[in-house]
Amino acid sequence: MNCPFCLETSKTTKEHLFSQPVCNAVGVDRAMDVASYDQNSGEIGPIVPLDQRSVRLPCEECNSGWMSDLEVQTARTIRRWMSKPESPLGRTGYENMMRWLVKTAVVLGFSEGGSRRFMETPTDVAVPDITTAKSVRNGVVPDHVRGGAAKVHNSRYVWGTGNATVSPTGPYLLNSRAVNVTALNLGQLQLWVAIPIVKPERLFLPNGVARLHPRLAFQSLPTRTGDLNPSLVNATFSRTTSEAVFAAVDILATGT
Repeated sequence: MNCPFCLETSKTTKEHLFSQPVCNAVGVDRAMDVASYDQNSGEIGPIVPLDQRSVRLPCEECNSGWMSDLEVQTARTIRRWMSKPESPLGRTGYENMMRWLVKTAVVLGFSEGGSRRFMETPTDVAVPDITTAKSVRNGVVPDHVRGGAAKVHNSRYVWGTGNATVSPTGPYLLNSRAVNVTALNLGQLQLWVAIPIVKPERLFLPNGVARLHPRLAFQSLPTRTGDLNPSLVNATFSRTTSEAVFAAVDILATGT
């Protein structure tokens, strides 16, 4: 498998699920024990410290280059945002957070979301959008990607990754795998990112999650007690959009 961010090399390196700079910024101890829970099978994975959770995924150039820089930039953004709760996130802070959320969603999708099992069980996994992954490497987050934030206290969950609830449903219409969702609890900060493969007509984050934007201040965030279930995100795709996606897939499959 090639690096999903540059698509140019199959020599991959290990990437931690959560970096030390970001964990320091939000007050998360990477020595704490965590376990994975598979909502499809009901199975609980091995319990290991957070700093031992990693996935062999990005190439060395991406891992030690822009990804490392992004971790440091995002940690600074979060620390400043939380320490000055009346101040807006700002354009640069917003862009850092969105790029980091997409990067993290890709990493978690391959590590915890079952993307490596896609060919065996294509309906039961969260598949990160590789096109969006490459855009983020180049410093761009597509307009149809939606980020959200809330305050949270004493949650038992660290992350959730999966797919949104998509409507309408039916033959030759986009299903839930058209929107990859990742949700994170980082100290008192809860973050969500929804990554549709194409722009939906409407996309709603869960109740109690504010949409991330440059003018958003930390003190304005609602306090949320809900879980990190990705299906709480709702997306609506028009029939025209679904037909266009299926037509594009047919062209790729047949070459005509």
